Amino acid sequence: MPHRNLGAEVLSVIFSVFLGFVVVAFVGIAVNTAYPEPASNYEMYNQPLWDTWRLTTGIWLLVCATLVMIAAMFIGSDRIPVIGNGILLGGVFTMVYAVGMALSSPNHWPRLAVIGAALLVTVGIGYWKFATRRAKVPTVELVDVQTATSPSDPALSARVDTLERTIDGLRKALSDGS
Repeated sequence: MPHRNLGAEVLSVIFSVFLGFVVVAFVGIAVNTAYPEPASNYEMYNQPLWDTWRLTTGIWLLVCATLVMIAAMFIGSDRIPVIGNGILLGGVFTMVYAVGMALSSPNHWPRLAVIGAALLVTVGIGYWKFATRRAKVPTVELVDVQTATSPSDPALSARVDTLERTIDGLRKALSDGS
């Protein structure tokens, strides 16, 4: 097993978390740009308008979080895991943002629907990412010992030779005794 540098591992985690924060910031700014907050002071006192805005923003954030989490499953998951993990964290952080926005809305049934959808998406993506991941089974190359000419590891070859001599000695000792 190759030895990995602890510093590189820590840097990978820091990079993934930072990428997650950048993703949630990008999604949040994009949603607020496309669907801005109610602007005038009069509207600030219009509670139903703000409640609708928070619920709608929560729904848009939920949709974006779902898309980001699905994209993370295809981007860099095998080749560049630090990128895939960072994007997946961004999706998780965006999902937290969506849940928070929906929770701030007093609309009970729509709010419940947003939270339920967030739960289903999070469990589904988690299952897809972690439960369906198969451990890679190492392949074993079969070699005909009788025709092998150059062993790949001299120390292994010496141990095999010693083992063969020991087995031959045991075989002779057992056959002489019978």
